[in-house]
Amino acid sequence: MKTNFIEKYALILCESTPPVVRDQRLLMDASGDVRIYYAPFEYVNPSARIVLVGITPGSNQMVNANNEVRRALQAGRSTAEAIQSAKGSGAFSGEPLRSNLVKQLNHWGVHQWLGLKDSADLFSTSGHLVQTTSLLRYPVFVKDDGYRGSPDMTKHPMLKKYLLENFAAEVDELMDAMFVGLGPQVQRVLDCLIQEGVLKPDRVIGGMLHPSGNSTYRINYLTGDRSAPIPYATNPTPYDQGRRAFRERFVPA
Repeated sequence: MKTNFIEKYALILCESTPPVVRDQRLLMDASGDVRIYYAPFEYVNPSARIVLVGITPGSNQMVNANNEVRRALQAGRSTAEAIQSAKGSGAFSGEPLRSNLVKQLNHWGVHQWLGLKDSADLFSTSGHLVQTTSLLRYPVFVKDDGYRGSPDMTKHPMLKKYLLENFAAEVDELMDAMFVGLGPQVQRVLDCLIQEGVLKPDRVIGGMLHPSGNSTYRINYLTGDRSAPIPYATNPTPYDQGRRAFRERFVPA
């Protein structure tokens, strides 16, 4: 049975004081130094053909989504409309996060597969084709830092509970969509879910980098002409293998 968290937190989000990062009013769960906070990322797009999977929403995404749902609710929109609007506003928002993601999507030919001029359209006029999501749907922090994969969500009892209750449920709802893991941390968990039978291997293509600002120089190299030396701590092989597999399957020669 789904828990409708937006109904629980709507009044808090609309209080006179706007929500902030790690707002104690939005604390959902805690275990040791690990904290999970609410942000309105419940919306699942039933017509999505591609699912972009991150680790967990970051600080910017949390604030952007909460502010958007607050605006929508205060304008009199329903909770269902508000969470859909917030998902579009908050998911992979901020720079250079979104630009880094679009560069990779275009380099792989996602826009060609979906019949778009530019993959940036997935975040505007063609949002009906994409589901943006995270392995851990709600923002996770370890002490005061954003969660980056430690502790291991496949072994940490609280994190695994949220992984299976939310992400695995999305997999079941999006039966016709392809899942693209963003970064090796995400891919490792997707591989675990494949082993556990949650995901079928032919529904997952890995190799893209997480689009965070820390990866900008790697993404610029991988999507560019590569005439310069390979940047420090960059392994082009997984990216190139993933891109080749995607293009062979989805982009006509």
